[in-house]
This record gives sequence, C-alpha cells and structure tokens, in this order.
Amino acid sequence: MSSEATLLAEATDLAKQWADGAGLKPFSFTLSSGELVVVRGRSGSGKSTLLALLAGWIDPDGGRLERLGPWAEAGMDQTWKGTAILPQVIAAIAELTMTENVALPLRLSGSTRADADGRARSVLQRLGLGDEVDRPASDTSLGQQQRMALARAAVIDPIVLLADEPTSHQDAGHIAAVLELLRAMVTAGSCIVVASHDHAVADVADRILDLDR
Repeated sequence: MSSEATLLAEATDLAKQWADGAGLKPFSFTLSSGELVVVRGRSGSGKSTLLALLAGWIDPDGGRLERLGPWAEAGMDQTWKGTAILPQVIAAIAELTMTENVALPLRLSGSTRADADGRARSVLQRLGLGDEVDRPASDTSLGQQQRMALARAAVIDPIVLLADEPTSHQDAGHIAAVLELLRAMVTAGSCIVVASHDHAVADVADRILDLDR
C-alpha cells in the first residue's frame, strides 16, 4: 500500500447474522486506495456477507460502515466506477460476445463503442482470452466466463473492486494472470477486497482480514 493511500472506508463492529447462525460477527477494519485486502475464514464466517455489506446489497444488524473520500463521493452508482463487483455467481449475458460483456460498463458510462470495445479486448487479452473476444459468452467455459467477469469489473478502473473467490474456477496458469491483473489495478490506485480460500491470493495480498480471529 502506498504511503499516499487515501482512506476509503472505516467499519466499527460491523455485523450481520443469518437465521442459520452463519454471518459476520462484529468486526472492525479500514480500507484504503492502492491495496489488495484478502478476507479469509472458515465457511459461514461471513466472507461473502462482508462483501455484500460493502456493496450495499444488505444492511448490517449492528455496527457502522462509513464510506469516505472518493468512494463516498462516487456513491452506489450504476456504472461500476465507484464499486465493481465480481460475485461467485457469474452474471454473463449469454447472447453478447465476450467483448460486448466486458465493454458494457464503459458503454453505460458514456464511452463510444470503439473505445469501449478496444479497452475490453485489451483486458481480455491480459487474461488469456484473446482468442475468445468475439465468441458468445454462452459458448465459453465456466473458467473463461469467470475471467471475463473479472475483466468486466476491472475495465472501468473502479475505486473499489469486491471479488468473491475470483480464482475458484482457474488452473495455475490462469490464476497467475488473474493475480497479475489484480496487482496492476492496485498499482493504479484501486482498492481490491477479495474473499478467498486460495493461498496464492493471500500470498500477494497487502493485508489479510481473518474472520476467524
């Protein structure tokens, strides 16, 4: 994390419990620009719940989450510039090509089709999907769709990227490409929060939030 990092969020005793007993127990942390933060813990410890709280999809049962600086100013906009999300359930639009899927956030934010498609193809190439750019998403594998979804989240250079198990469907070679892209985003100033059991992801993290502690 850079010494010039900007504080983006501060959580104090943030908590969310579900009826089955799973969920996030009171947990305090901060998030800043230019860092890769890995959230880890056993199943049911609240990793995905924490991401959902950060995304604004659910409300906490207790505690406080305050968005600060540029993340607060961006709000929960619909163009993903403030918050980009890579959920475990990959929401690929089947009838669109891989390029069109990735370019969608750029098009929604006002980019021309030529610019959006060019940037989308560049990110897809970095993730080893250069041969798939014109294929419909429905004709690609689950692992390829997961990398496409990461490209779609990354292409707009979000302030915060929330990623749930982004390497779960990848082999070793493609995990390396995913991690290289995440680190490049951090260098460019994004804050990336990853829920993951993958030791390879933890090895490149700037900080680890351990929900079991």
